[in-house]
Amino acid sequence: MWVIGLQLAVTLLAAMVATLTGGPHAGYSALLGGLINVVASFYMARRVFAGGLAAGPRAWLARLWLGEIIKFGLTVALFALAIAVLKAAFLPLILAYMATYVAYWVGLLRISFGQAA
Repeated sequence: MWVIGLQLAVTLLAAMVATLTGGPHAGYSALLGGLINVVASFYMARRVFAGGLAAGPRAWLARLWLGEIIKFGLTVALFALAIAVLKAAFLPLILAYMATYVAYWVGLLRISFGQAA
């Protein structure tokens, strides 16, 4: 959940920067782009860690694989929704998504080095 919190903070920062540099529609689009990754990451975390480790490594790996497949589909669907239905501007949308993706990997690296968790 620490990583998702970091992604949410980056989302809000990206939305503020986009609003200041490109106006309200850019900020709205950046907010949507960041939230796409936040929602997908939250789903993945809930999916993978819901069963705990008690079920064994095979069950955990199955949850991981299925979670990744569903996360990918969810991400594609949310992008389609943001662009086609919510009329988000593509550049702020994708830049905020990319920023939250970088935050995801930075957060995982920090956890892997034992500085958080």
